[in-house]
Amino acid sequence: MSFCKPSSELILKNETTVENAFIVDFLPNLNPTACKVYLYGLYLCQNGIDNTLESFERIFNLSEEDVISIFKSLEELKLVECLDLVPMEVRYLPIKNTSIRLKNFNKDKYKKFNETAQAIISKRMIDIREFENYYYLIEFKNMEQEALLKVIEYCVYKKGADINSAYILKVAKDWAYEGLLTDKQVEDRINELEKYNDDLKLILSNLGLKRSATMDEYQMFLDWTRNLEFNLETLSHLAKITKKKKGNFLKLNALVNKCYELKKFSAKEIDDYFNKEEEYFNLAKDVCKNLGIRYDNLSIVVETYITPWVELGFDNQSLNTLANYCFKCNIKTLEGMNNKIQQFYKLGLLTTEAINQHLEELTVFDKNIQLILDEFGLFRTVNKFDRSFYNTWINEWKITNEVLNYAIEISKTKIQPMQFLNRVLSIYFNKGISTVEAAKKEKLDFEGTFNKQKNNPKYVKSRNYSKEEIASLFDNVNEVEL
Repeated sequence: MSFCKPSSELILKNETTVENAFIVDFLPNLNPTACKVYLYGLYLCQNGIDNTLESFERIFNLSEEDVISIFKSLEELKLVECLDLVPMEVRYLPIKNTSIRLKNFNKDKYKKFNETAQAIISKRMIDIREFENYYYLIEFKNMEQEALLKVIEYCVYKKGADINSAYILKVAKDWAYEGLLTDKQVEDRINELEKYNDDLKLILSNLGLKRSATMDEYQMFLDWTRNLEFNLETLSHLAKITKKKKGNFLKLNALVNKCYELKKFSAKEIDDYFNKEEEYFNLAKDVCKNLGIRYDNLSIVVETYITPWVELGFDNQSLNTLANYCFKCNIKTLEGMNNKIQQFYKLGLLTTEAINQHLEELTVFDKNIQLILDEFGLFRTVNKFDRSFYNTWINEWKITNEVLNYAIEISKTKIQPMQFLNRVLSIYFNKGISTVEAAKKEKLDFEGTFNKQKNNPKYVKSRNYSKEEIASLFDNVNEVEL
């Protein structure tokens, strides 16, 4: 799936050049990297070139977070629309739809802010573009000047007084998106981050890293503990697992999120899962084989289907039994099998023995229905509507075999025998008729509407023609002008 796509409006415009409005209103003030990313994405989507988020990372030597942050800033300018999908998708918009323009900010208004910011970032000069990005956060994101200065000060504390603007702006924008806009909110976040210093040092140590955590890593840690609700013990355990696989902090983040999706929150649950992972992969291979399908990436099968099924209580044998059953029912997708599994789970049928017993009952069910169809001269296979009727008659209305057989007998001569049978049995049910004797006494006023029509004047009677009449008929047909 492409990372950048044109909006429907842009497709209709059918343009492959940069609009003048972009050059006039945006080019002079946009961050150079953001400008390059925007133009490259525009080139890709307008020319129908397949692309991914990774292609932007590779071309511009940026991290995934940096690319996303740039497109988020372009979204604020109404140049693009970032869709909250997995993976994220970017839609380019025509310039005419933009409502926000970079502008010449009032320098006097920000004189004190400029002096303070420059004093904090003492080892390099802040250029006009960087200041304009700060002004944008203040004016359009409603971030307090004091709050933004506190962000700058904290970033300098973490990285030094020669810190680059990209790092500061990323932190400031991320916090602004989170709603951290006041001086107090920013101070509370900084205090929270500092509180976890020792915890993060432990995580980094377990990863085999001898350095301080980056701001991105702080954000990930907060997400793990606050949103995903992992405790430090489990996170440390996952860090050790990641180290054994020679992974980095990003690999650890992926592992934490995977465990969250699998609902594994303790070290024991995680170890049990990974010890069984090979077994799950073999089971995935068997299930796919029994369904008559093939997946090159069994990891998706294990995570999306096998693990949730096992957690419901199904074992290897019962899942393979259900896979065979689905194949015979012409269900040859994992999603189709998943629907069946949910049905069996609701019925409490989790073991192979229970499943087989239920399937045998269904087989008898179908055989009984097929006998009725054959009796009616309906030469077709049993369908879901037949099963629904039969289930209602037997299990809900409690129609006895004797009454059912009698109703079948009087339905055989009708034009629509199955419909007639269903209606007759509904009358018996509503009137509490449970014996053949009582059924025979019931007067069915509607019966005439189901009778086969005989000697009906509306029907054309057949006629035998002589050879001469047939010859005359064809002569007349040949005379018709076409």
